[in-house]
Amino acid sequence: MAKTNQAPLGIIALLLNAAIEASAIFIPLLAQELGASYFEVGIVGLSYGMAYFVASFFFGWQSDRYGRVKFIKIGLGIGSVAFFLQALANNLPYLTLVRASCGFCLGISSAALIAYAFETEGVVGKFTSYGALGMVVGAAAAAIIKDYDYLFTASAVLCLAAFILSLCLKEETIQRKAVMAHPIQVITREWKVYLPFFLRQIGAWGVWIIMPLFLAAIGASKSWIAVLWMINFGAQFIAMRYIERFHEGRMFSLGLIFSGIVFLSYIPATHYLQVIPVQIFLGLSWSTLYVGALVLLMRSGEERGTSAGILFSITNLCQGLGPFLSGALVQIADFKAALFFAAIMSLAGLPLALKNKASK
Repeated sequence: MAKTNQAPLGIIALLLNAAIEASAIFIPLLAQELGASYFEVGIVGLSYGMAYFVASFFFGWQSDRYGRVKFIKIGLGIGSVAFFLQALANNLPYLTLVRASCGFCLGISSAALIAYAFETEGVVGKFTSYGALGMVVGAAAAAIIKDYDYLFTASAVLCLAAFILSLCLKEETIQRKAVMAHPIQVITREWKVYLPFFLRQIGAWGVWIIMPLFLAAIGASKSWIAVLWMINFGAQFIAMRYIERFHEGRMFSLGLIFSGIVFLSYIPATHYLQVIPVQIFLGLSWSTLYVGALVLLMRSGEERGTSAGILFSITNLCQGLGPFLSGALVQIADFKAALFFAAIMSLAGLPLALKNKASK
């Protein structure tokens, strides 16, 4: 593996994730202001997640065959346009469509970017930590700016800056196999990673889509909602820089256990300040789960773009299905039902995760 200067890659990850978070954090509130029910808020999340799912699955696979950098550039370039188009959203159908466009663009570049980082640096934890730091920046921007149109415009500018930096990236001269494992073969090989990850994420995304509404219900303003997410992402930034030193299989399993504890810990909260320690633990739980899964996959074979693309596809399939399920749960019950569901799903995959062996 070549060793390159990580600064441009880290800055690209920071800028892109700042753009994503600055746009996404208030989407449920905007959808509600446009007249959406809880169920329809879930539909908005479904559009983004399903578009990301399709793009990440396909383009991650293609990046194994044709190289990483072209897909990184394409995704970031058209993504900056998609982010800006959110500022024109004045009705629910348009918001749903433009969020789908954002998801598709991000899916083009995400798997290729992770695979490129691993192939040029040999690690993923430090790289993903820059993404977490970018989410801190995006949440901070949301806390300060608050206005939807300005936030969407800022997201577009941040993504455009990431695209401009990506023009400096050079394709690595790696000998690629003419025939590599098909995505279905990769799924079959790595199902003990993918299935527990899927179960956790379908519950988690059901929570995240309604979390701003839950926090608002216990007294949090827009600024405090953003601050609480900054705490989560700040914890991720610190944790991700060290987790790769440990046994990746154990970290993955701990991520599932910690996630179950986190979701249950939200339930007793009656004031938003009580959520602060939970957000810190949330950052640790996601870091152990995500970095553990990525390291297991990156070290398992040469189809790194395909492997990462499937992982991102799972996340974003769940980002579609989870909100759909939680929107229905909250509509017929309450927020606590979605939190219980997320905790159960996180722990359901633990027996499989415990069977993952450390990479040699």
